[in-house]
Amino acid sequence: MSKIQERIDKFWLGLGLGAIIPPIALFGVYKWFNKTNSFSEFVAKLSVWGIQTEVFLWCILPIAFVFALFYFLHYDNAAKGVVFPTMIYTIILLILDL
Repeated sequence: MSKIQERIDKFWLGLGLGAIIPPIALFGVYKWFNKTNSFSEFVAKLSVWGIQTEVFLWCILPIAFVFALFYFLHYDNAAKGVVFPTMIYTIILLILDL
């Protein structure tokens, strides 16, 4: 294993990336589709329109690409770190959808 692999293949790196990517994606969606509302107003409108869960689900999707990248590069520890926040976000989405 090379030095670069040793530095990247860390559980904590995967955990951090898995935790921060969905909020960044949600902020990107907010900036892309919204011009005048505050963030809380934007989320409230998503709820009123009935698409809040779907938008949040699409914001979790980039984690799959990070996981796939770590998996194909054989960064197993980092891939394991990505799985935990993905499960947490998925459970939160299930609770929101009830």
